[in-house]
Amino acid sequence: ARPIAADPTLANQLLNMANSAAFNATGRVIIDLSVAVTRLGAQKVYSVVLAHAIKDVRRLEFLRSIARPLDELWIESVAVAHFCDAVVKRLKLTMPDAFAAGLLHRVGYLYILVQLARQEASQPRVTLGKDLVDAWHPTIAKAVLKNWRVDDAVCEAVGMQADVLAVRSGPPTLTDVLIAGMRLANRMMNSSDTSSFSSGGVLARLNLSIEECRGLIGEAEAEVRSLARALHS
Repeated sequence: ARPIAADPTLANQLLNMANSAAFNATGRVIIDLSVAVTRLGAQKVYSVVLAHAIKDVRRLEFLRSIARPLDELWIESVAVAHFCDAVVKRLKLTMPDAFAAGLLHRVGYLYILVQLARQEASQPRVTLGKDLVDAWHPTIAKAVLKNWRVDDAVCEAVGMQADVLAVRSGPPTLTDVLIAGMRLANRMMNSSDTSSFSSGGVLARLNLSIEECRGLIGEAEAEVRSLARALHS
């Protein structure tokens, strides 16, 4: 708490998050930073610090031209982080990195957007199709996160996020949780989505029913809005 207190904006973010609906079921307001850090836990504090750094990147002058896609990316990332955390809590899994994996799963897409925005005006503009970006961004994200020395489990899950149809055996993995979180977030944010929750067997490995998925979505909207405000402050 001591080094965090030296950055008032970051300290305020952590207090807001600890007081958000997603993490403060009692409604009792927390004003002590040490209590907030304890309530959130090390992995979520780490995620907020990374979010704070990424937010500073988003404010750079040369990124103004892509402000809207950056905001959309961030909203999606927060929703996926929420659902990853919710799935782990619902199933009582021991995966402290789930929230971080959800929050950082699109960092490869962020990297691509930033690199495109850096192009010199005097040079021919490079454009990338959606299919190409979708194919590249998980691998790029894994490389970026390894460079940031993020936990190996998060790097592996983020790198494998597009492998949604792979049939895996054995106990649930962080990759399973991340893919489930992405599906749940997409369904909440896109009511016209008709893709199958259960394709690839991820729900079976997590022992998560369709009814439980719908319940998580029904519970999520207010909490995701609260969490997005806390991480955006």
